Amino acid sequence: MLARERLYLQGNHIKQKSINIDDNLYEGVKRLSLEVYDANISDIINIAIEEYKEPKFYGRKELDTVTYRNIRLRKDNIDKLEIFSKNTGISFTRLVNSAIKEFLDN
Repeated sequence: MLARERLYLQGNHIKQKSINIDDNLYEGVKRLSLEVYDANISDIINIAIEEYKEPKFYGRKELDTVTYRNIRLRKDNIDKLEIFSKNTGISFTRLVNSAIKEFLDN
C-alpha cells in the first residue's frame, strides 16, 4: 500500500453518530488509543469498520453493559454498514460492535 492510499478522499467526510457500544469493547479500543496507536477512539473504530469484510451478528454477553456514545464515523463506513444491515437484518449498532470485536480479536 502506498502512503497516499491511507489518505481519505474529500467526499468521505466524518459524521457524528450516536450508538450503543458494548463497554468491554469500548474499553479495548480506548486502551489501544492510549497505549498502542497514535489514533483516537473514532479513528480506530473507523479502521475496524474498514477491515470488516463479512457481516455477522455479535451477541453481547448477558452481564455486559452498553453505553450510548457519540462516535465520529466516515461516510463510506456508515454507508457500508447500512448496506450490510439492509442485506442481513442485523442492526447498525450490532454491526459496529461486531467490527470492533473482530478488530480486537485479530
